[in-house]
Amino acid sequence: MKKYILKNLILPLASRCTSNKGWDYYKHYIKADFDPVPLWRERQWQRLLNVLRHAYAHVPFYRSKYEKAGVRLDDIKNEADFRRLPVITKKELRDNFPENVIADNFSLEFLRYSNTSGTTGSSLILVNDQDDINYKYASKLRSQYLMGCDIGDNIVRLTPNECQPCLPTGESPDVGFYKYLKMLLSRHKFKRQAYYIFLERYLINRFLNSRRFPPPLSPDLTDKELFNYVKVIQEFKPSIVAGYPVYLYLVAKYIQENRISMPKCKCVDLTAGLSSSYMRGFIGEQFSAPVFQSYGGCEFGRVASSCEHDAGRMHILEEQCYIEFIKNNGEPARQGQLANIIITALNAYGMPVIRYEHGDVGEYFEEGCACHRTTRLMQVAGRLHDLIITSDGKLVPSREILEQFQGRFGIKLFQLIQHSNGEVDFKYVKESAVVEINQDDIKMRLRMLLGDDVLINMQPLGFIQPAFSGKYRYVRSATYEPFRCVEDKKKALGNFW
Repeated sequence: MKKYILKNLILPLASRCTSNKGWDYYKHYIKADFDPVPLWRERQWQRLLNVLRHAYAHVPFYRSKYEKAGVRLDDIKNEADFRRLPVITKKELRDNFPENVIADNFSLEFLRYSNTSGTTGSSLILVNDQDDINYKYASKLRSQYLMGCDIGDNIVRLTPNECQPCLPTGESPDVGFYKYLKMLLSRHKFKRQAYYIFLERYLINRFLNSRRFPPPLSPDLTDKELFNYVKVIQEFKPSIVAGYPVYLYLVAKYIQENRISMPKCKCVDLTAGLSSSYMRGFIGEQFSAPVFQSYGGCEFGRVASSCEHDAGRMHILEEQCYIEFIKNNGEPARQGQLANIIITALNAYGMPVIRYEHGDVGEYFEEGCACHRTTRLMQVAGRLHDLIITSDGKLVPSREILEQFQGRFGIKLFQLIQHSNGEVDFKYVKESAVVEINQDDIKMRLRMLLGDDVLINMQPLGFIQPAFSGKYRYVRSATYEPFRCVEDKKKALGNFW
């Protein structure tokens, strides 16, 4: 009954009578996935030009960047022309916030502020105009649709952090109904931002999405915490179990080891991190559910999701973002070639994000999928920070290392730290005290990836400290910088530690 009311009354009425158009945008996205390629490419290109012209006219940061680069917008006629625009970084957006990156034709009073998850260190404060919010909401609904789920399906989400609405100060206090009403009646200067906090936490998360957010794991990964995760899932009985892949892998191990019976769910959604084929298979077995992947960020929403026919690759939401796969010389990569992922948000006008080095590497594919969607497919191979370039020029993304070691050889969790082309530390946590680790086998496999002459320092540990964001980095590279496609490859991308 709840889903029927949402889909046939509340959301259509909101789209018709208010500025909340997310339901209409969602329906367009579902249809557009099957449109002929020339049709969606034309819409995508027009959206790109529109946001580009807006940014040049109203955002000082972009106007200054493009003028210094000697690029005139009237000269941008095709994708090759667009690639002449400089690539930007998270640090640049953070350093220029708010005066130079927020569009001057938007009133700050009515913009939604939010914090990014802080994967690369300090979080970035973003602002979203109302239509940007609508499109991001539509992108989440489209992601769930690809997984065979529906609006109103309840969710348990296990993540170390989460994008969340905040005040312009960066704080994100608890704003319940009475606190929001008090701020509204007193005409508090942050009343609009308080409204967004109240709306997401008390209406969208609890009613529309029915989401639960258990707290993140501590570094020592205690059984008590894993038990609490299992208990939340058992009690809430979610349709979707979503979250950070390594968290869900550890929960799946706990379920297996303790022979726990779990409630049936529609799917498991792996987000905000890298997973291996082994991890996806193991998680699916323990939850007795299909496993999907989705990709995006606070800056963009959900820009790619897998469907039932291919859990390893994801369909790009082409009208939400313009995604480029770029080599370090600035030229586009070939289909299936490892590349730097550069993203432009197509519906963000309050704070445009154009040619943004998101910090990931991956590949795209244009061959069709059995679902008959016409949009490109993509894979993420890992963080840019984690890409190892060997002395002979071989590219080793963290996905290849993850495939080799996570959940294998009695290893519960690992981390590879590269000091130079000739030396690495391999830190690992054993699955149990009685497990014997064959270090020679591990060294052999590492040398197959990194070169025969690499010095490998094995370091068994009781736990591995997560990064600042609470996420676990499988690889820390000392050689990734040449793969970047910004002009100054030493320019800070972010700080994980």
